[in-house]
Amino acid sequence: MSASRGERLSIRDRWALALTPTASGLPSAAVLGGGLALLALVFVILVATSINGTSSGAFFSLVHSGSDPALLFGRPNLIRTDEWNVQTVWAITQFEQGLPAVNETFPGGMDTSLPQDLPRVDWTVLFRPHLWAFMVMDIGHAQAWKWWLPVFSLAAAAYSFVVSLMPRRPATSMMLAIAMAASPFFAWWLLQTTLWPVAWGFAVLTAVLWALRSTSRTARWTWAALVGYLTVVTAMGIYVPFIVPVALVALAVAVGLAAEGARKLGWRRVMSRAVPTLAAGGTAGVVLVVWLITRWQTVSAFLSTAYPGERLEVTGRGAHLEGLAALFGSSFTNALGNAGTFLDGNAPESATFFLPGVFLGGVVLWLVIRDRRENRGVPWALVGGYAAVLLLLLFVFVPGWDGLAHLLFLDRSTAGRVRIGLGFGSFVVLALLLARLTPAARPGWGVALIGPTVFVASQLAIAVALARLAPEKLAASGIWWFYVVMGALVILAVGRAWPLVSAAGMLAISVAATYNVNPLYVGVFDLRDTALSQTIQKLDEQTPGAWVGVGDRLTTAVLLESGVQAFNGFQGAPGEEMWSLIDPDHRYEYEWNRLAGVSWTAGEGDPVVSNPYPDQISVTFDACSSFAQEHVAHVLSDSTQVLDSACLVPQQQIEVPAGDLTIWSVVPPHG
Repeated sequence: MSASRGERLSIRDRWALALTPTASGLPSAAVLGGGLALLALVFVILVATSINGTSSGAFFSLVHSGSDPALLFGRPNLIRTDEWNVQTVWAITQFEQGLPAVNETFPGGMDTSLPQDLPRVDWTVLFRPHLWAFMVMDIGHAQAWKWWLPVFSLAAAAYSFVVSLMPRRPATSMMLAIAMAASPFFAWWLLQTTLWPVAWGFAVLTAVLWALRSTSRTARWTWAALVGYLTVVTAMGIYVPFIVPVALVALAVAVGLAAEGARKLGWRRVMSRAVPTLAAGGTAGVVLVVWLITRWQTVSAFLSTAYPGERLEVTGRGAHLEGLAALFGSSFTNALGNAGTFLDGNAPESATFFLPGVFLGGVVLWLVIRDRRENRGVPWALVGGYAAVLLLLLFVFVPGWDGLAHLLFLDRSTAGRVRIGLGFGSFVVLALLLARLTPAARPGWGVALIGPTVFVASQLAIAVALARLAPEKLAASGIWWFYVVMGALVILAVGRAWPLVSAAGMLAISVAATYNVNPLYVGVFDLRDTALSQTIQKLDEQTPGAWVGVGDRLTTAVLLESGVQAFNGFQGAPGEEMWSLIDPDHRYEYEWNRLAGVSWTAGEGDPVVSNPYPDQISVTFDACSSFAQEHVAHVLSDSTQVLDSACLVPQQQIEVPAGDLTIWSVVPPHG
């Protein structure tokens, strides 16, 4: 009888049944698992096809003519040298050397775990999931895994959080999650150190929700274990400027959720349900202590560098009109791709979030007043989230409270980096409001229109200022008016309880702003496949010895990827042995004691070290110097440099589109 009734259920009824939350008000297994499975399917397809967003194809035109067959869409994002000219080059180097814990490129070696976080085989990789594929896949598929895993993890964590708040709205939750993962800030800063902190933040809030609402002990321990694991993953990224702002928002909202739960459960039961999460956090702490002890020498060396060292930011760094426009000018995001910048130094530094949550303060206040009037208690999670957003805004714009900022660890971030916390907090506020407001319980048009009006006014003010002071930036901003209209619609839709409209608008803004920031590329451009690299490897096998690359970035990249010992490359903590060979008297210690790329130019006499930029180390090379005579066997130079050949013998000249490259052997002075 029940089977026949089941057969008569319409598709709509079946869908409604699948959307029915559990008795505790959480999403059903079909809703939560189905959404995560969909994300996992897309992730698997991308990894299986090796499609990712690397800009390593920037090297193609330097060594080959014609078009790059691996480039499916877009063009290399040249400003992202931290990806294609540093991390990807070092990853291939590691792959070539067999994934050692200590990379042997620099004389004396380099710790591969800090701060570069390179592919390797040691126990810490258990907590670097984005690197797992390098142990079992080829370099192209491993690159796709590394690129996409943090992205999809963030989307999955955001989906889990939003759908736990709105279990009957998986489509809305998925659109919001994808919109968050596709935000301009992430597209321009797409590295694991940027993405894992936000994925961790969403996982923390989801775990708290399930701890307070779920009757399943297994579910509570599962979410707690995930939080513990992601805590280690995030902390091992060691980029504190991104971690602290997210952690402050997550803490404020989590405490607010606990306070709301205590109204129903009482604080004793709340604390009892928090045991799994607290235990997971404690376990994560133990793992991190062990990790720090085993890496303390590298950590200590990194913290004692001249750059970045242990930097502390003062409050109010952005307290000027340009800083205000830079943070809230999300509608002008197209300028980043068209002009390479907006109001900050370059495109990544200029990248920001669309921040609807900031403009929803009127709706937040309305909800607080309504709940108080109806004796529902204060919506502490929402208040905590909005208060955390205001705290981060105070850090950016209000000077004079450095002591408190230091206690909150905020001064370990910067006015630019704190945007990650504002983006996270704004999204959380938006999601909490969408979960609370309904067509039957929502503010009137007057309150709902406050946010959109202020947002539109702010964007028009920026546009007018740009038209008068920097018309080229306004022209480069393209369809800025589209982002203004869509942004206002999103904010209005939240206040009027139109969750699907709000989510669709968020998704449209993110996709329009970021679809062409990074290319679609098959695998990775591997310089080891070039005749130049193979010639270098053959000569090094015949006559082993250290190399110096003199010239532009291609000389450094090809030496690194070839797997030979070299004095080139982006260093983490400076290697004492290498620099004692270059600068035995430590005359230039301030110049080389930094997180920076090491390159060489032609010069005379002993090496002279300078810093064209804080994160660049330029060293002069003379083959007749005592340094070169004692420690260098081979040199690779490009056409931008003219070397004194008194102590050099050319071995081979290779023609490439970037200009001729010459391989030399270092010899004693002629005659």
